[in-house]
Amino acid sequence: MQYKNPSDVQSSYSANDIGRTFYDLVLKYKPKKIVEWGTLFGYSTIAMAMALDELGEGHITAYDLFEKYPYNHSTLAGTQANIDRYGVSKYVTLKQGDFKEWIKNPEPFDLLHVDISNHGETIQELYAGIKDRVATGAVVLFEGGATGEREQIPWMVKYGFPKIRESGVPYTVIDTLPIALHD
Repeated sequence: MQYKNPSDVQSSYSANDIGRTFYDLVLKYKPKKIVEWGTLFGYSTIAMAMALDELGEGHITAYDLFEKYPYNHSTLAGTQANIDRYGVSKYVTLKQGDFKEWIKNPEPFDLLHVDISNHGETIQELYAGIKDRVATGAVVLFEGGATGEREQIPWMVKYGFPKIRESGVPYTVIDTLPIALHD
C-alpha cells in the first residue's frame, strides 16, 4: 500500500503531513512490533500500518484511554472504524490501557510512539522505563519539546508542567512534532 495522508482522520499531525514521517520511519527501521500510546483517532497508527502493509509484515498494538480520558478523546469503536476504512486492520490491535501501568513492565517493541499529553515528567518516566531497550536499538518517538512554542500551549502553562527540553532526557528532533530518544 502506498502512503496516503489520512488527512480526514482528526489529528494535529495532519496539517503538516507528519504521517509521512511515521510512514518513512517504519520503512527505514522495519519494526516487527510497534507499540503506540495515545492513538486518539488513529492518524499515526494508520500511517505506520500503511508502511507495515508495504513491508508485508509487522504489527502495531495501539493503546489509548479512549472514553476514560476526560479531555479530547476518541472512542475505541470510532478509532477502529478509521483503521478499517483505510484497510490496515490486519496490522493493528487497539487496546484500552493506562501508560502509567504499562511503563512499569513494558512489553517488547522495536518502535514505540508516545503522544499522551507529553511533558517533562512524562518523558522522564518514559525514558526510565525503556532506556535499556533504546540502548539495544529500539526506536522511540514522542510528541513535543521541539520548540519553546509547544511548551507555551495553554494546558502546559495552566498546569505548570515541566518542559520536555529541560527534562534531562537525550533526544533528537526529527520533525516539528515527533521526537526520537537516543543514548
